[in-house]
Amino acid sequence: MSRRILTVCASFGYLFIGLFFAALLIAHWIPPMAPSWSAERVAAFYTDHANSIRAGLVVMLVGAVATAPFVAALSSLIRRIDSRLEPLAAIQLVCGAANVAAIFVPVLIFTATAYRPDRSPDITMALNDTAWIMLVMNAFPAVGQAIVVGVAILADKRPTPLLPRWAAYLNFWMAFLFLPSILLTFFKTGPFAWNGILSFWVAAGAFGVWFLVMTPLMMRAAKRVDDDRAPAVLEPVA
Repeated sequence: MSRRILTVCASFGYLFIGLFFAALLIAHWIPPMAPSWSAERVAAFYTDHANSIRAGLVVMLVGAVATAPFVAALSSLIRRIDSRLEPLAAIQLVCGAANVAAIFVPVLIFTATAYRPDRSPDITMALNDTAWIMLVMNAFPAVGQAIVVGVAILADKRPTPLLPRWAAYLNFWMAFLFLPSILLTFFKTGPFAWNGILSFWVAAGAFGVWFLVMTPLMMRAAKRVDDDRAPAVLEPVA
């Protein structure tokens, strides 16, 4: 039963990443709006695509919920590596929950923006700026999550680790690729703007790769949990 539950929970990574990027396409956010757009152009975009944006946002909210079982499965696997890694499992769980909030909050602001697209363009632009900055710039929970997962994988000293050691270095690279988005507050154009190559495209690509790689690795690890128990904690000798 534990194998089945873990496998199903891990498989939600596929569901999330599919819904997340589908939502971006439905909302006409590939490519995303540019921060250099005028208030009138932003307002016109919401007016022209109001229903598509609303539909995409609903899909994105559903996708955000799908991360909960995935994050829970990842924490469970970290605990299976070694009971002494419980703090890392807890940190991963907190960071994963923060990532859900990092999607939910800006999506609800986007929803409020699209709810009345005929309001003052300046108000629409202010709401749009707030939502895009919150969605793209909030990288620190994902950075923390990737680092913790990488450290936990390297802490597995068994000859055949529960998760392959190369996945640890992948997590460290993902954390590094998420970082450029924290600079978007200084730019309205260029690679660090919220629609730029580093802040959006590289980070979004890394985000997708992380889920597409970690999901099958976790599903494979879930099949071993009953036979591959975590090593016992050694008691100090009196």
